[in-house]
Amino acid sequence: MSRAIGSCLFFYGAAMRFEKWEHQKSEKVKVRVRSMQKSSYRWAILFILVFGTAMLNFSNLIFASRPTDVMEQFNMTQTQLTAISTVGQLPGAFFSVWLGHMVDKKGVRMLPGILLALAAACQIWRCFAADFVSLFIITFLAGAFFLPTQILQGKMLGVWFSREEMGTAMGIYGAAAGIGTTLAFALGGFFPSIRIAFMVIAAGYVLEAVLWFAIAKMPANVSAGPAPEMPKGNLKRVFASKNMWLLMICGGLSVGAALLLNSYMVNAFIGKGMDPGAASGITTLLNVCLLIGGILSGIVVSKVGRYNIPYIFICVGGAVLYYLAYMLPIGPLTYVLVAAGGIIVSGSIGVNMARIPLLPMTGEFDPEDVGAAGGMNNTAVGICGFVLPVIVANFVGNNYTMIFTLMAIFLVIIAIVGGVLMPELGEKGKLAQKLREQQK
Repeated sequence: MSRAIGSCLFFYGAAMRFEKWEHQKSEKVKVRVRSMQKSSYRWAILFILVFGTAMLNFSNLIFASRPTDVMEQFNMTQTQLTAISTVGQLPGAFFSVWLGHMVDKKGVRMLPGILLALAAACQIWRCFAADFVSLFIITFLAGAFFLPTQILQGKMLGVWFSREEMGTAMGIYGAAAGIGTTLAFALGGFFPSIRIAFMVIAAGYVLEAVLWFAIAKMPANVSAGPAPEMPKGNLKRVFASKNMWLLMICGGLSVGAALLLNSYMVNAFIGKGMDPGAASGITTLLNVCLLIGGILSGIVVSKVGRYNIPYIFICVGGAVLYYLAYMLPIGPLTYVLVAAGGIIVSGSIGVNMARIPLLPMTGEFDPEDVGAAGGMNNTAVGICGFVLPVIVANFVGNNYTMIFTLMAIFLVIIAIVGGVLMPELGEKGKLAQKLREQQK
């Protein structure tokens, strides 16, 4: 009897020591994670993602920024101009999920770095393209190889930044598209020729590949891929996630609508009576405001601690301002409405992307699958970013009033999906509060 009691006490003591060791180990991991999330290196990670996305949008929108000479030189129609300005998004429809899953398994440096180097080679090749078909094929390939900058923001920023900072980090990343688009419209007309612009873009792609090999990595205490014993079925959980599909609707429509507007903006205001210089200027103003608003919206949701209510205001407010900017007579108010619309609506992309690394809070899939989740979101972006503008351009043609009407409709749709149907993922939401209770 005494032996039995002694054995029980021994095993109880061993169990308590093991539990204490596990707790200490867990606390050490938490300290390392918190320390990593305060490291200044996280800003370098953010920079290479921002620079890459900016270069992608600069490369795509350089055509729309100088429509007259591009359409004349390559014998394009308005539909073809819209297609060439958006085809760089299309590869995301085919390869994003596969690439995100591969990076979950293989790591964030070597495979993405090789793909970015191939994208740079395509951009160099594009400098010698002679016709629309060649441009279309090369731009598609460059977009396919450049996908790492589009799908890894959730995976990489999700471990380098804390949940409290995620809105700010993704707001800055979300502004990257605006940086590239703004530079395209601001500088596009200053290049002596479109081929000189292609050369500058090729140099930017080479620089991005070099920076990726030099900087891109996961923290030393965080695995770049899933643990070896991780169940093989986890990718299926991402596909089965209802909230992942809702997020994809928001991501696809917000990017597709933005590209549709940018591909038409200059010609739309020329058709309304502006001279080409003023039309290009108001498009540049729009994209500068998108850039500013993308950063501000991320800061706001981080401070507020909520995503859904701000998202409704962002989308509906932007829809109204855009519509009024075109429908009212041209004057000083036009510039005010375009600027205000750009500042407000920019969060429709960035705030939505900030939800990607937070979706595991719903319990629908694990944090290790965020790479695949980013890939799925980019699939929606790729489909809508190309198909939506091209289909609309084919049916609408030069009916610019219909373009702004559809833009407003798309924004109202994503306000409902992202602001009403999705769960609140902010720090003050129930899911975050529940997670904090479980971690205590």
